[in-house]
Amino acid sequence: MRSTDSRRRHHRLLSGTAVVVLAAVTAGGLAGCRVVKRPAPPYPEVQWQGAAPSGPLEADPWVQATRKFLEAEAVARNINDFSIPELVKTASKDVRSRAARPAFEDVKQRRRPDILPGPTPFLPLSVTQDFRGNRDRAAVRGCRAAEWSSEKGDVPAELKGYGVEYRMERLTDGTLRVESIAGISGSECSEVSLPMALFVPAPEPSDVTDAKDIVIAERTDLDPAGK
Repeated sequence: MRSTDSRRRHHRLLSGTAVVVLAAVTAGGLAGCRVVKRPAPPYPEVQWQGAAPSGPLEADPWVQATRKFLEAEAVARNINDFSIPELVKTASKDVRSRAARPAFEDVKQRRRPDILPGPTPFLPLSVTQDFRGNRDRAAVRGCRAAEWSSEKGDVPAELKGYGVEYRMERLTDGTLRVESIAGISGSECSEVSLPMALFVPAPEPSDVTDAKDIVIAERTDLDPAGK
C-alpha cells in the first residue's frame, strides 16, 4: 500500500502531466484557427491583343520594369496576395501596400474584390533618367487605363487613359522597380490608343469576402531599411 506522501507525489505528477497535455491541445487548437495562406495559382501568361507595343521607348529598361510591375500588380490583385515574389521584385513595400487598398475597400463595402483581365494597359510617353539628380532613379511618364478592373473581370468596351508617373528605383543588386506613383495632367492621354494584353487563362472572379483572406505586403530583404 502506498504511503500518503507517495500518493500525493503521484497526484501532483498526474496533475502536471494534465496541464502539459492541456497546454499542447490548446496550442494545437489555436494553431488550427490561424489563417493559412492559400497556395498561389500558376502565374498566368500574357497575350497581347493585336501587335505588341513596339514604340521607341519599349526597349528602355525602365519601361520594361514598369510593364513587369503592371503585370505583377494585376496578378496580385486577382489572387489578393500582395506578397508574391513577382510583385516584391517590381514594387516597393509602399507601392505593394497601396495596391492592396482597393481589395480592402471592396470587402469593407461587402463586395468581392475586383479583378483585372490583364495587366493595366499603359502607353509610355517619356523616360527621365537620373531623376532628381540620382542615377539610381528614373521617372516613366505615360497614359494608364482607367476603370480596367471589375467584379467579373470583363474587358471594357472602351479604354480611357489618364496621366501617371512611375517613379523608379534601382536597388543595389541592379533590380529596377516602382518606388512610388503620382498622377499627372492627362490631357495628352485623352485620345491615345492604349495597347492591351489579357491573361491566359482568364482570372476567376474573387471568392474573398473577409479582409483576413487578403495577404498583405510584408517587408522583405529587397526593401531598403526604413522603407
